[in-house]
Formats: sequence, structure tokens, C-alpha cells
Amino acid sequence: MHRFFLSVLAKALLFVCFVSPEVFSQIKITSPVYQAVYQRNNDGEREISVSGTFSVPVDKIEIRAVPVLEGQGKEVPWRDLQIKPQGGIFLGTVPLLGGWYSLEVRGVLDGSVVGRDVLTRMGVGEVFIIAGQSNAQGLKGKSGAPGATDDRVLYIDNYENDELGQYPDLLTDPVPPSFSKITDNLKTMSPRGQTAWCWGILGDQLVDKLKVPVVFINVAWEGTAVKNWAESAAGVKTTSLYGHVYAKEMPYANLRIAARNYAHQYGVRAVLWMQGETDAVFKTDPASYRRDLQFLMNRLGADTGKRITWVLARTSRASPQRGIPSSVNNDIIAAQNAVLNTDFNPTYPGPETDPLVPNRIDGTHFEGTGDLTILANAWSAILDANFFSTVTPANPVQLPPVSVSCVTENNAVTITLPTGFQSYEWSNGERGNTIQVSGAGMYRATVRDAAGNSVLTPAVVLESGPKPDRPSILQEGTQQACADSSFQFAVSNATDLYTWYREGSTTPFATGTVARVAESGDYFVKGQNVYGCVSENSARSSLIIRPDISLPVIEPSGPFSITARIDDVVDPVQFLWNRPGIEGDTAAQMVRILKTGLYSARAKLTYSIGNNSLACYSGTASQEVTTVEESDVVIYPNPAEGNAVYIESRDNIANAEITLFDIYGKVVRSFSPKSLENRVQFNVGYLPTGKYIMRVTGEGKGITKQIFFR
Repeated sequence: MHRFFLSVLAKALLFVCFVSPEVFSQIKITSPVYQAVYQRNNDGEREISVSGTFSVPVDKIEIRAVPVLEGQGKEVPWRDLQIKPQGGIFLGTVPLLGGWYSLEVRGVLDGSVVGRDVLTRMGVGEVFIIAGQSNAQGLKGKSGAPGATDDRVLYIDNYENDELGQYPDLLTDPVPPSFSKITDNLKTMSPRGQTAWCWGILGDQLVDKLKVPVVFINVAWEGTAVKNWAESAAGVKTTSLYGHVYAKEMPYANLRIAARNYAHQYGVRAVLWMQGETDAVFKTDPASYRRDLQFLMNRLGADTGKRITWVLARTSRASPQRGIPSSVNNDIIAAQNAVLNTDFNPTYPGPETDPLVPNRIDGTHFEGTGDLTILANAWSAILDANFFSTVTPANPVQLPPVSVSCVTENNAVTITLPTGFQSYEWSNGERGNTIQVSGAGMYRATVRDAAGNSVLTPAVVLESGPKPDRPSILQEGTQQACADSSFQFAVSNATDLYTWYREGSTTPFATGTVARVAESGDYFVKGQNVYGCVSENSARSSLIIRPDISLPVIEPSGPFSITARIDDVVDPVQFLWNRPGIEGDTAAQMVRILKTGLYSARAKLTYSIGNNSLACYSGTASQEVTTVEESDVVIYPNPAEGNAVYIESRDNIANAEITLFDIYGKVVRSFSPKSLENRVQFNVGYLPTGKYIMRVTGEGKGITKQIFFR
């Protein structure tokens, strides 16, 4: 088990480390809620509805389920939950074996995960409704009611529906449930249970033998006689035998609401009925008891349209007041058995509690951990393998689908539920299967079937108004690209579906967060959110496509050099040469001929728009070049005209010195170019016509040539 736990923990840590908060925020599970438990069927499994919201485009939603610990369920690997969900809401089902799970969902677009969420705890197990009087409800004044030790023993913690509670005997649906572990300091086990009573102990026992989570919903009411349940079920105002006047339709209303709401949404295995003490003290006629209990069960079936099993404890031991020994009432027990023995009744025999702890402190109630453990053991013995194999639970209902779409005016969204429900009550107060909303918020409805059973629909979340924000193009202003390439525009902080347009056209040329453009023009983008509403157009961004650059013309420029040129370009051009025997490019307009071979050149032009610089290149021109000059140093032109001559050397001459003499040996000009790696221009001014002598010297070289000026 430890190895399995560490493996699951390692997966969770890796998941958290590599997924950003933004990815989590784009997908949200809204149902199930944290620690919710759904009633399993008699095969030990359940198909669970999973719904949620997404705010970014997705192709599909995937889901997986991982048991919290080894032995707490069976892993469901990644599988499709819904293909092509629409309107920012997803809904699908996943089959789960009874157990305690972490649910993960992820949104996938074009094969990549774009968002995900994790529900760390939910389960498939057993759901029970507790009904009856104080030995079922529990009593705040009685100490020693221990909580559960297992985290899978749960109750609903947020609906205290009695005259002294947060919700004073309401007849409406409860608030959406919140689930918590049963602890020894719990205040109210919704809607009316007091303390953990014996249910924390029983929960631990059931979880231990069933290996599934257990939820208790407690509608029991201290001091009630069976007639109070039957009369309130009939809509008659009822008064307890102790003189308390119950609120309208109470105590039955809590049971009806729990069955119509909690049991409808999560399912229920059975009602655990423990009542009879008051009727025993006041000696209720057994025929009346039988009639009222039968009526109560029949009414619940009629009010829900469900066949819910009642597990009837045989209970009568009570004392009219402290100090008077307790006694049992066999007539009440007989009436309870008569209901159990009625053909076709949805009943199952519960524990016989009268023999348990006969010397109770106050004559009636189980008190302290010891007594409550005895009571829990009695219930656990009844809820055995035979019970779970023969008692068919009431199944949870699947969530209804919801559709969301933008209105034609682009200023609101329409949320639609299927027709056929008896009533629709939206969170914004509207009624009907369709509403239009324009403000930020969560929108969902409570829908009821013909029997009055209710279910909370999947939630639709508008994080802002229906219209998406105006998109921004990352590459603002004017951009540029070379003729043989394209330019990519992209949306900043992309969360929607995007469509790209060229100014003057109503036909989009691209969709998605990026658009590649190969034509000059002005461009804009607009977004469409998951509801189908469309944004304003973005600000325009311009693109200039630079013209093609002609192939360079390669031609000789000297005995040991070649040059490149382009005639149709005004802008400054740089040429990149590739020469035999030299790795990499040489940037120059003219290059030396190092050896015979293929010389190639391409032109480079740099364009600037503000701080935006772009280098574009021509194609590559090539020419086979052969060296025919026999001399190592050549002076040309010779004869010379003008005020300059050029000196080229086959090999570089370091520390070169060039001197021009007249025919008499007098120095006319002298120049020190340091080297002759490249062609050197020697400026001599305008000289008289005649013969001259030019000497080139340097490291290891000394050459004298006659030159004629005219």
C-alpha cells in the first residue's frame, strides 16, 4: 500500500510542478463537488455525470479517475468525456467501481493539452437517509458520540433546517450540498441530525467491510410519534404528544426534501428508520401505528416516484421520565413487524434494539461511546452482504444537457435546458427552460420532474460580459518581410478563436492564434469566445513585402580579383562570397582570386523601419574563375591614364612599400599600404607623359616594373 501511495503522490507532485495556474483556471469541474458520494448499484458501480466549464477553445474533454489509495477503487485511464463540447460547458459520464477517487479532466486542442482541473476527492459508495426520533437523530446534550476515524465516512454539513437552525423549517430545496467527514464535534448532520451519534462508528464499520465511502443524511426528529410523520405527510399540521407544535409539513417535509433532492441527485440505498419510543410511552394503538407507518412509506414513494427501501428497526424501549425504569411495548414491536411482513412493501428488517443496553441512563437513550458502539454494531450486523445484494437502491439521475449560444445582437448569451421538466428555477430568479444573460456570474437552474424531484443543472460561468475583449496583435505597427519569405502575426494573450482579415476584404485568410502573411497590406484579427460572441476588430498592423533582389553579375576587376554588382538596386548592397578553399562567407564587393575554381556571390540588402531591421538576400550567382596571369605582382593599367594605378599581388605582401621613380631615379611618390592582401590603388596625381619606374618591396619581396603614363 505504501508503495502505491508514494506512486500516486509522485504523479500528483509532477502534475502540479509542470502545470501552470493559468492552465488550471481555463478548465473547471463544477460537478461532482468535493467529497460527493454517489450511490453504487448492486453490481458495485455507477455511471457518474461530470460537468464543468472551459474558457478556451477545445476539441474535446478527457477524464481519468485514480483511487486515492490502493484498494479504494479501480483506476480509469484517460478516456474521452465529451467530443467537441460547445458553449463553454462540458458534460459526460464516467463509469466508476465503488471507491474513493481523484478525478482529473483536461481540455485538448489539436492534440495539445490547453487546460485541466482536478477534483481531489469524490466517491461511489453508500448513501443512507436516517429518519425517526432521538435515538436516530442524536441529542446534543448527550456526551460521548465519537466521530469517524476514516475520511470516507461523510455527512452533508451546510443545511441546518429546523426552527433554531440557519434555515428555519424551509420547504424549498436545500442549498447545493457540501460534504464533510463525520467528527465528534459536528453541529448538525443535515438537515437535522445532532452529534455524530452512532453513525460515525457505523460508518467506520461499513467502510471497513465494503471498502467504499458512506454518506448519512439525517432527517430524524426527537420526540416524534409516528402520527406526526403521517399527519405532516398528509399536509395536516401536527402536534407532538409532548405538546410541541411542528412547523408546516414538518417533520415529514425534511424527509421528502432529502429524498427529492439529495437522493435524486446522488441516489440512496435505504431509509434507516428508528422510532417507536414515544408511541410506546403513550401506548399508541398498534393498528394506528401500523397504518401511519404504512401511509408514511406510501407517501414518500408517491412524492418521489421512487421505490426506496425502509430498514425498520424494532424499537420501543423507553422511560416516561428519568428515574422510572424503562420498559418495552410489544404492541409497537408487533406493529413494526406487521409492516415488515406486508407483502410487496419496500422494507427490510432492521435491528431489534430493545434488548440492547436495557439499563440506559435515562431509560430511553443510548449514551456514551460504549452504548453507541453497541447500537452501531446492531445496525452493522443488519447491513450485511445479504442486505447489499438484495436491496435495490434508488439510482441518481444523470445531469441534463445545457446549450449556450450568443444572441444575434452579440450582447448576451442564451442558456437553454431541455423541455419536459415540470419547473425551472434559475439562479438569477428566472423561470423557463431558456434564459438570456449578459452579466458576469454563474448561472444554473434547479429543474423538477413530474414527481417534484429536483436536480441542479450544470453551471454556466461568464467571467465577464458575453462579448470577448478586443484582441491585440503582438506585432504592432508596420512590419516587413523579404519577397521569398512570409511574416507571422500573432495574438497577444490568446484565449479565443481568432479569424484574420486583410483590410478591404470580408473573407478571412487564416484562423487561429497566428497568421502567416506573404503579401503587403494592412491586417486585423477578431476573436470569438466559447459562447460564439465576437469581439471588435483589432488595431491594424501593416506588412511591407520587399522586392525580389536580382542575381549579382560577377566579373573580373583585376588580374587577381573579381567583383559583383547589381544594376537595378539603389540601396547599398553587400555581397557575400563563397571562394574555393575558404570556409564561410566573405563580405566584400570585390575579392581576390585565391585559386582556380568556382566563385559564388549573393547580394544582401538591409531595410530599416525605425528599430526594425530586415536583411534580405538574392539568389546565388556562380562563375568558374581561372588565373592566367604569370607575374606575381601586376601594375595596371599600363600605359596608365589619370591619377591612379592599381597594384595586385598573387600572394599577400606584408609591410609593403610602393615607390614611383622618374627615368632619372628621382622619387616621385611613395605609399605604404602595409599589405597587398587586396588590390591597392596608388594615387600619383597627374604626371607628365613619359616612362617611370615603380618598385614594390616588402617581407621577402622586391619587384621593379616600368610603367608609362600618357
